[in-house]
Amino acid sequence: MKPSFNAAAISGASLQQFRSVTDPLADQVVKAIIDSGQEKQINQILMTLVRNNSFAPGMFASLGEEISKSLDDYIAESGKLPLWADQTMIKKAERLFELYGPNIFMLLNVSSLPMCYCCGNGAQVLFDTGRLLASPDGSVDPLARRLMETGQMIINVLSKGGLSEHGTGVVTLQKVRLIHASIRFFVKQSPRVWDATTLGEPINQEDLAGTLMSFGPVILTGLKRLGVKLDDTETSAWMHTWSIVGKLLGLDDSLLPDTHQQGFQLATEVLKHQAATSDAGRALTASCVKFMNRMIPGNAFDDVPVYLMWYFLQDFSKSSGKDLATMIGIEETADIRDKLVLAIANFVNTAISREDDHDRFVCKIIATFNKVLLQGMIYHVNGGKGVQFVIPPSLQANWGLVETWKDQATTPGILGYRISLQKKSEIINN
Repeated sequence: MKPSFNAAAISGASLQQFRSVTDPLADQVVKAIIDSGQEKQINQILMTLVRNNSFAPGMFASLGEEISKSLDDYIAESGKLPLWADQTMIKKAERLFELYGPNIFMLLNVSSLPMCYCCGNGAQVLFDTGRLLASPDGSVDPLARRLMETGQMIINVLSKGGLSEHGTGVVTLQKVRLIHASIRFFVKQSPRVWDATTLGEPINQEDLAGTLMSFGPVILTGLKRLGVKLDDTETSAWMHTWSIVGKLLGLDDSLLPDTHQQGFQLATEVLKHQAATSDAGRALTASCVKFMNRMIPGNAFDDVPVYLMWYFLQDFSKSSGKDLATMIGIEETADIRDKLVLAIANFVNTAISREDDHDRFVCKIIATFNKVLLQGMIYHVNGGKGVQFVIPPSLQANWGLVETWKDQATTPGILGYRISLQKKSEIINN
């Protein structure tokens, strides 16, 4: 049975202690590799992990018996589901993902990630890895790669069977956990001196807990904002599933809430303790906005990401007593909604009005925005960009994203044959 979450034990002081705690299981594997003098092999190991959807004993035998055994032991231990994992509840969470996947992906970009960027110390390690920032020439491929990896992790975890024994989600989390350990090592070895006294250890337990909450209660709070009505069983199933994810990522049991309310409280306490204006948080937010705008053709939706970030941060700004949007450079302007009404009027099926309140306005534009964003991500990233973003066919069908082809032009008959020029259709059944 899962240890009960003790909300009363969560405070700034207790969270501060977790800033010096990381993940001994994964860290000791990376340390063993470094101590063996095979530091340069870490990238090879990570690439081997990324390229394989399953693990087999001895797959690292070429690195020597000691390192191979260390990795085999890690894979065996880190792949164990907690004894309290409930597959019935996991299936309910998978069903929620089937129903609301596009909303969840949108919330990842405009709510979950911005909340993480609000935590200045945690944002610094994201900034220092250099993987979330667009390159100086305007390319967003590094950012696309990182966001796609996060998106793929969510798909692998929440697709059917992802969190079963040896499931795709479990394997993905094992990889992520070892990548975290590698990042810790390399960040502390970089030319920039990592100030652990001020920043805490890279990817420490508090930062991991805050990130986990951005996938748990932050998503649930966002869905509620969108008018999705979930009962207690559904929200409990969602939180239970993400607690399993936290456990598989090496998070301490005391940082795994049981309910939406407990998760909301933990997220709030992390924000009270860590939310602060930072150059890293602002830069990451600007890159995230740029990424979304690049994914969506044209410019009609260019102001939507900023508006949605401001909108979805309001609940946690209120609970934490901090203006989170301002901390990451997001400002609400008086006329932004009026600009959006005019700009996107031709893209939505439902009439919108300047007089709509924020809740009604967001609900009206969100379905169209979600779909064009997801389709843009699929076509941009899989279109020769060096990253694969795979959504199972069943989910593509549920979300209206099935790739189909339609005739654009057909030649006259030539010896009884006709040639049709076809183009990918971005809309199912088109």
